[in-house]
Amino acid sequence: MEAFLLELADLLEIERADLTNDYQLEENENWDSLALISIIVMVDEHFKLSVSNEAIKKCEIVGDLLNLINNQLEVIKM
Repeated sequence: MEAFLLELADLLEIERADLTNDYQLEENENWDSLALISIIVMVDEHFKLSVSNEAIKKCEIVGDLLNLINNQLEVIKM
């Protein structure tokens, strides 16, 4: 998960330390349609999961994004 968060911080052009669970994604100037597509690719590369653009759009904070990933990982384990 840490490698994903490092890549996400790089994508958003912020320090990893600033990327907390409460970090507001939509307030970042780099949060746009290209970022959404990049995150979909990152999730696939890091976790072998497919997430939709709509699911990513619903994520308001980093914690929402992590919950989305963790919930899908749990479904796969079942």
